[in-house]
Amino acid sequence: MPRGEREDRSAETGIGRAMRIGYYTFTFLPTLGGAEILLHGLAESLAERGHTVTVWAPRVRGSDNRVSARYCLRRYGRPSSKRFGARQTLPRLLLETWRHRLDVLHCHGAYPDGYVGAAFKRLTGTPLVIRPHGADILPGEWIDRDVRLAARMRRALLAADAVVAQGEFLAERLRGLGVASARLRVIPNGVRLSDEPVRALPAVPRLLAVGSLTPKKGFDILLQAFRLVQERVPDARLTIAGDGPEGARLRQLASALGVSDAVRFPGFVTGEAKAALFAGARIFVSSSRREPFANANLEAMAAGLPIVATRVGGTIEMVGDGAIGLLVEPEDPEALAEAVLRLMDDPRQAETMGRAARMRAKEYAWDGMVDRYEALYREVASPARRG
Repeated sequence: MPRGEREDRSAETGIGRAMRIGYYTFTFLPTLGGAEILLHGLAESLAERGHTVTVWAPRVRGSDNRVSARYCLRRYGRPSSKRFGARQTLPRLLLETWRHRLDVLHCHGAYPDGYVGAAFKRLTGTPLVIRPHGADILPGEWIDRDVRLAARMRRALLAADAVVAQGEFLAERLRGLGVASARLRVIPNGVRLSDEPVRALPAVPRLLAVGSLTPKKGFDILLQAFRLVQERVPDARLTIAGDGPEGARLRQLASALGVSDAVRFPGFVTGEAKAALFAGARIFVSSSRREPFANANLEAMAAGLPIVATRVGGTIEMVGDGAIGLLVEPEDPEALAEAVLRLMDDPRQAETMGRAARMRAKEYAWDGMVDRYEALYREVASPARRG
């Protein structure tokens, strides 16, 4: 819908005044990943509810930057450096909002996104919400290793009116960075739920893993574990869906382990193709070395799959009580294989966990997540709060 047409809409929605909501991000479509897809979906949902939503996102060179959406998408040239040029986009952001001021600016990242947002708030008085991705605030990651960038990240968090954590694991880290509990909100990512009845797990012993092909996802450990699984269950199959820099190395590892004929790498999948992968799987496996909050785990839960996962980060919170899956220590292919084999050997337990996972997914329903963000924006934008 064109911007002018949206602005002519009634100032009231069914549940209150329509707001002007801005999102600022350093990563967005056509780059494909959980954070990018979540932001697109959240902006779409809020625009559908009658709010005027604008997303400021970098232009991706060599790609089609068009996105079919209800919200307004503004592209900016990516800064020359995240260290020295992070605020190069600030003048344009100020220019594009001076006439129609935002009710709230939500930055999808603590740095450099939140760093730019903190300057915008200081100059305009616009309420600021920051939602870290996870890696941007965790110890040992690239921002934390740079003293200057880490200091900027902390200042941005302390300047925000509200900081969103995807779960208690990240909330605890944010408290450690000085974010007061009064400004901290825990809003887990959401997942769209199907109305279809819970299905029986397929008889084919097919394992599914989904994620970026990067070292932190631990797919090399998964391949080692799968070799051990195949020794006991020769007809077992594994699909690892996703793109990333480790793709060639993982394919070489599968060949060296002698399992390449039983392993598929379909690349990044979406829509019906992704739904078909979940429907054809018997067990979902998350082998991550680090995992702030895995959207793929939510999708597996919504699909009614039992989960075998490593005991890391936000995964402990999602899977940890044993009702929907099994947790093992990271970097341990033997333990990962044993957990998978345990569910293969006990189909009844796997079915029970899958049904429980489908029920738990309702706690992460997409519309509930949107409700919580909408309520947060109203809270930080209210005259009483700002006064």
